[in-house]
Amino acid sequence: MGDFTFGFEIFEDDSNIDTSSNVKDHRGPDDITLRPAKEIYIPYETRNEERRVVCVSCGDVNLCYLHPQDVEGMIEEKSDIKEAITTHSDLLPSVYEGGLKVWECSLDLVQYLQDLDPISFSGQTILELGCGAGLPGIYTLMKGATVHFQDYNEEVLELLTIPNVQLNTIPEVYKEKCHFLAGDWSLVQDLLMQEGTGIFSLVLLFLISCMCITCSRYDVILTSETIYSLDSQPRLYNIIRSLLKPNGKVFLAAKTHYFGVGGGTRQFEDFVREKGEFEIESIKVISQGVRREILEMRFIQPENKGAKT
Repeated sequence: MGDFTFGFEIFEDDSNIDTSSNVKDHRGPDDITLRPAKEIYIPYETRNEERRVVCVSCGDVNLCYLHPQDVEGMIEEKSDIKEAITTHSDLLPSVYEGGLKVWECSLDLVQYLQDLDPISFSGQTILELGCGAGLPGIYTLMKGATVHFQDYNEEVLELLTIPNVQLNTIPEVYKEKCHFLAGDWSLVQDLLMQEGTGIFSLVLLFLISCMCITCSRYDVILTSETIYSLDSQPRLYNIIRSLLKPNGKVFLAAKTHYFGVGGGTRQFEDFVREKGEFEIESIKVISQGVRREILEMRFIQPENKGAKT
């Protein structure tokens, strides 16, 4: 396994803001309005600014990302997530879900993906849910995958995820192989599956001509630090269930227990097993510091129905 090393450099980076039209409104727990789903497009016109960049060396790959503090300084006063920044809060439920922070579990997941056969990502379609800085997805993109990045907040995608993708790949790659989706999981799921206009509908038209319709879902779904909230777990489960290929895999990195909020890997395993649709197991444990794990999920195959998962 390759070790991580860190360094700081100054890069001139291009990023800007563009958005698409909203989809429907939706209510969450306690009648809170959830963020609508929209696709965020990479802007044609970009501005160059000097920003600090953190570089992470993992095996044969160097990943670079914008320093989160610099990105926080770019958030406009009118933004809903400005309150989280000014109060130094990592989370504001249904407003800001921590996407501007590079969470330790996302680095754990990159390190685990490095241990897998990197060639296996080439040609695969991958979704990263709750992507934030997008490091796991960027790693697979650099290994030849097509990657769709999703985060609850469009500001995170515009100011952090997209610039990070641009730092690590060339335009010919990210313009062809990347989509960026903002909003709550339940509404992003609807957007992707929306007949006639959803991303998968467009992909499907192409795939029909290739006689390869089964490719219209994801080979791999990646997600880090997304099971802390018991309220949001059903929506996470549903989008995974709806968008994963029958033979696809989910790699989920999380803390064993999230103190004060109830979530954690054992609790989530129980939640998934009660549904009876997925096999789920812990495939890696990180004991340094707060205990963390990587879980793997796969659909229970018909021949294994009724077996212990």
